[in-house]
Formats: sequence, C-alpha cells, structure tokens
Amino acid sequence: MFKEIAVPIPLKVWQDPQGNPFLVDSEHRTVVYLRCWTDDCEPADFACEISFQHGWASRMTHIEFSPYKINDPHRSAIYEVVNSSWLKEATKRRKKCYPQWKSWDKNVYHHYVIEGHDCYLEVLAENFTEKTIALETVKGILPLFHQDFL
Repeated sequence: MFKEIAVPIPLKVWQDPQGNPFLVDSEHRTVVYLRCWTDDCEPADFACEISFQHGWASRMTHIEFSPYKINDPHRSAIYEVVNSSWLKEATKRRKKCYPQWKSWDKNVYHHYVIEGHDCYLEVLAENFTEKTIALETVKGILPLFHQDFL
C-alpha cells in the first residue's frame, strides 16, 4: 500500500486541520502558507509561512491522503520522505539535462510533504524556515487568492 516512509518534523504552530496549504512557487522562491488555530481550537489571527531554501521542484495533488507511510503523525508537521523516489528521479533527470550540475550546485536536497484537509503538496528543497505572520500580511501577499485562503 504505502511505498515510502515520511518522517515528521513538528511545526511550532497548530495547522488548521480543515484548511489546505497554499503554495507560492517561482524560480527564486518557494513558500507555503498555512492557516492556524490557537490552543483553544479557534482560528488564529496569524498564518504560518514556510519558506524553502533552494526550492527545486514542487507539486500539489488534490487527494485527501498522501501515499506516504507516516509512522508518528503529529497534529501539525511537515514531513520528510526517506529515500524518496521522486528526489531520485528528479536528480537523474537534472543530471541528464545538466551533466555538470553538481559542480555548481552543492546543496543537499530533501523531499518535504505538507498535508492539508483535501490535498497535499510536495517540495524538493535544501531546507526550510518557519515563521508566523499576520493574516492581514497574507492578504497583501496573496491579493488575488486571499478569499480561497481566508
């Protein structure tokens, strides 16, 4: 059933269990926004911004359950896929397109998964940082999509 294992990296915030992650991806920036809850199980007035360093690839699947085996689920976590077949395939493809890429890109990449209520998204990146930001700030960052997010 499950072919790959995903290891949890707990987040500092409580991700809204009924919300979905919002991905903003471009050539030089990969960021995910998450709605959050307070410790009282109420919608928070802030969101979580997860910024990926050296984001290489991303994909989103609109299926509620990811295909990865999660051994230690947390109420709020980002997951790293161990021995990722997607990372291996992407590395092989990159080597075919750019045979010398390891000479100019010394980063060590990881396969991260963020689950939502109705979807999950995946990112290949070197690492990530997490911070909270006010919902008003999110509205400024995502002006065309903030109704979907909020």
